[in-house]
Amino acid sequence: MVNRDLERLPENRRKRINRLKKMIIAVVIAAIVIPVIVCIVLAVCLHNTKNDLNETRQQLEELQKLYESSRDNEVGQNVDAEGQDAASNASAGSGNSLINSDTALTSTGNENANSSQDAETADGKKRVYLTFDDGPSNNTEEILDILNKYDVKATFFVVGNTSEHGQELLKRIVSEGHSVGLHSYSHKYASIYDSEDAFFDDFNKISDYVYETTGVRSNICRLPGGSSNTVSKIDMADLVRELNDKGIECYDWNIAGGDASGQKLTADEIASNVLNGIERFQTAVVLLHDGADKDSTVEALDIILQNLTARDDIVIDRITEDTPVILHISL
Repeated sequence: MVNRDLERLPENRRKRINRLKKMIIAVVIAAIVIPVIVCIVLAVCLHNTKNDLNETRQQLEELQKLYESSRDNEVGQNVDAEGQDAASNASAGSGNSLINSDTALTSTGNENANSSQDAETADGKKRVYLTFDDGPSNNTEEILDILNKYDVKATFFVVGNTSEHGQELLKRIVSEGHSVGLHSYSHKYASIYDSEDAFFDDFNKISDYVYETTGVRSNICRLPGGSSNTVSKIDMADLVRELNDKGIECYDWNIAGGDASGQKLTADEIASNVLNGIERFQTAVVLLHDGADKDSTVEALDIILQNLTARDDIVIDRITEDTPVILHISL
């Protein structure tokens, strides 16, 4: 009917009506299609933006972790290096000396004027205490195997490795007759040494963790970076005295293997540092590390023990409450 009516209309008017119909249809289609296309485009853009944001966030998190790790490592290496320099400087000028809290190394490596403690051990034999910081890790397992091979006891100043393997290694350290000491839970110098409360929060955490894991309440510790570190906002002498009041003895070192320095040493170099250092002291507390990246230390330990166990003038032992205290600062 409509078509017939259109046919009766003049041709020009009929064409205008047809064009209008097409325009209306085109507008309707456009009104439907364009929003759909816009929605699809926006959805794709949103999806891509989310992916970009996620990637950026992951990159930022990785960069933050790398920054924190490098900052902690740099601080730790600088502090350990300062302690090693102090011990090395003192050992170079001290001859055979027994260093305790009365005749301590200062942070600059100078000795106290009191030399009455430079005495021979009771039986005239050197006492060597091998200590390992920053474990437990896979390297701890190999170190324990080597210690067993030579039937030697050592001391492990541990951090908060709460993994199942870490717990097994802690238990093994104790069950095989070695000493377990407290190093820190987090090993983050900036937070540990921010205040006395921060220090003891971390210290109590590692103490409780070791006790809950092994059944042993350790009463020996090694302060991160040593007592002579320059990072701490706390007076280190006051901190050591407070630990002593709580029944905790702090042990620094007078021989450093050098495995904590920024320059990666070979096993032979680490062994040489230790063996040469032992010649200077009657009581030698040796600083080594058993972190996950200390493969050279594992190799060096076998070289060290081959040499030391062949000598009759040396006794290798673990640190106990009866061990003479080696401390870099004067109390």
